Amino acid sequence: MGFFSFLFGGKYPSTKKYEAKCLQHVADFEKFKTIATSSEMARYIELKEITSSADFKARVTKLKTEKFSSTEAFKKEQEYKRLASSQDIKDYLKFSSKGLDSKLQNCLESGNYKDSIELKGVVNSPEFRAKQASKDFKKSEEYQTLKRFKRALKSSEVKFVNKTTSSTIYRNYTAIKGSDKLAKYEELKTYVNSNEFKSYKAEIEDKKRFAKSPEANQIAEYERLCKNKNILWYNKCLAQDSFADLKKWHLTFEDDFNGNSFDKNKWSFGYYQGQTLAKASYSLESEKQTFKEGNITALNSQLSISTRPEKAKGNVWSNTLGFVEGEFDFTSGIINTGNAFKQKYGRFDFKVKADFSKPLTHNIWLSTGKAEPQINVMNYGLTNAKSFLAGVALNGKYTSGTISGANFSSDFYIISILWTPEKIVWSVNGVEVYTYKGSIPQEEMYIVLSSNLKDNAPKLSHSTMSLDWIRVYTWQA
Repeated sequence: MGFFSFLFGGKYPSTKKYEAKCLQHVADFEKFKTIATSSEMARYIELKEITSSADFKARVTKLKTEKFSSTEAFKKEQEYKRLASSQDIKDYLKFSSKGLDSKLQNCLESGNYKDSIELKGVVNSPEFRAKQASKDFKKSEEYQTLKRFKRALKSSEVKFVNKTTSSTIYRNYTAIKGSDKLAKYEELKTYVNSNEFKSYKAEIEDKKRFAKSPEANQIAEYERLCKNKNILWYNKCLAQDSFADLKKWHLTFEDDFNGNSFDKNKWSFGYYQGQTLAKASYSLESEKQTFKEGNITALNSQLSISTRPEKAKGNVWSNTLGFVEGEFDFTSGIINTGNAFKQKYGRFDFKVKADFSKPLTHNIWLSTGKAEPQINVMNYGLTNAKSFLAGVALNGKYTSGTISGANFSSDFYIISILWTPEKIVWSVNGVEVYTYKGSIPQEEMYIVLSSNLKDNAPKLSHSTMSLDWIRVYTWQA
């Protein structure tokens, strides 16, 4: 209530503009809710959470600033290079790569090398040397042994073994073979030659590493969503809490009068008391009209209550005699929601137009079924065409105010009341016009629509009150 009052100049905005703004406000709220549940909003929220997380920011920083030289992979590569350049491992690799280890093994297993080892002990023995000093040595078997030994020493196998085993490369080969150092070298060699290492190194040294990363794609997608017109609009509305009023209110009763007559599931004809007590319609002793259901019509999505000069008989409630038959010169209409809808507190909106036909009054009011409490939303026709009365009857007292500036005979206006435990506020087309802060009714009430004639009206020919729609809301906890 009062939400749109600042949007327009003058005392009241035009009903057409005000209602259009109200409808647009509702449509915008539906759009707001649709966007809130959309897949793009879900993705936006997801990416907002992802990109704002400390873990994500740390990954982005790492992608943008990390150098290969600061990684564990770099340390391993450097250690591999150091080991690969050490002389003992180089000699080991050279010895192995040339097949010298295999060749040496073959020579060691050859007959000549085995003879050289076996015969060396023989020819160097004292017994052999004693034989060698004798005159007939050349004719002896020992001489043949010596010749075999010398042939073995001259063989390529023995020469290769002697030359190889006395070399530095062989000493380094035997020293490193089977060592932890060599095992570490082999481990690092496998690592730095793996596709995993090569891919990692290529990736981290790529100047476009961040641009190619999933994180960059997520940031770009989030930034695109931040510029999305629906999300921009949604966030603006969210920041301004643009729909606080609509979030607060929950529709409890609505009638757009789209049928051919009033909806009897919502409305009952006559005074509610007459229906519950006498099962019949009646007029009060002070009234100059009787009520006829035919005076209430629905056409073009509007409900009309007509008052016309017409001779008719009807029930009259007399405080002393009870129900008696009366004769009337006028007929009118009255309906209520007593059997279908009652509410305590809330917002009640009525779009209404009424002919000014003084002394006829067109009335919208809330009742408990008793004389009080009662809230008169609108009592139009007692003063002038541009004024209506509003008020509250409670505890034997009727407090009212005259609200001017709205000519219901020329156009529809939207009258609203906000009924809370603390006060009741009247508005016309969103502009607050009257506030009641006395004793507040504390009972559920139903809606009554009626046109009543308290005095004779010889000049009255025909008068109508029309309602385009009614909406009632309660606030949500």
